[in-house]
Amino acid sequence: MNKENLNQRIKRLRKLNGYTQKELAKYVGVSHGSISQWESEITSPKGAQIQPLAKALKVDVMELLQGTGFASNIEAGPEITGTVPLISWVQAGAWKEIEEVNFVSESVSRYRTTAKVGPNAFAVRVVGDSMTSTSGGRSIPAGSVVIADPDIEPQSGRVVIARLDDSNEATVKELVIDAGRSYLRPFNQTFPTIAINGNCSIIGVVKQVIQDF
Repeated sequence: MNKENLNQRIKRLRKLNGYTQKELAKYVGVSHGSISQWESEITSPKGAQIQPLAKALKVDVMELLQGTGFASNIEAGPEITGTVPLISWVQAGAWKEIEEVNFVSESVSRYRTTAKVGPNAFAVRVVGDSMTSTSGGRSIPAGSVVIADPDIEPQSGRVVIARLDDSNEATVKELVIDAGRSYLRPFNQTFPTIAINGNCSIIGVVKQVIQDF
């Protein structure tokens, strides 16, 4: 097997950290074109760029230059599949309308995800305790970030982002379909189950829950 060179290592580590070329360039303090040329093996980073590059890629200098060192003994984590915009619950409630006007803003924060989601996926941060289980089992505590995909068909038992017609904000609940009737059920049993019948829009199906400790 051919030994990995510096340029190939930069590309691998960038993807492992979930950076775009533009993001890595910003962290290192070089142009986007420089990163592209390094990964294409047209040029290589200069001496003064090695230290900030290693720092951005979360390895020591020896690991970056030679592929050896402490970091090489660490098993790679889940692959970052992309980033999604982190939006508010009001924006989530109007997400389908926002999609139609191609809502993309440089000021919107983006959240890295390992979930396999489509191009219209988004993230929201959970507020409140309605999805915090009091009896064990699945739980989505306040502060968690949920990644949702509007292009997945909602099915009974899936956690969804939904908006009731009398509200401009979305909510996260479990979708339950039983004997032809549909409900939005919280994981916290002290909150009520909501019957829905043409008065609710399913915005997206939750694919991943990310919790910070």
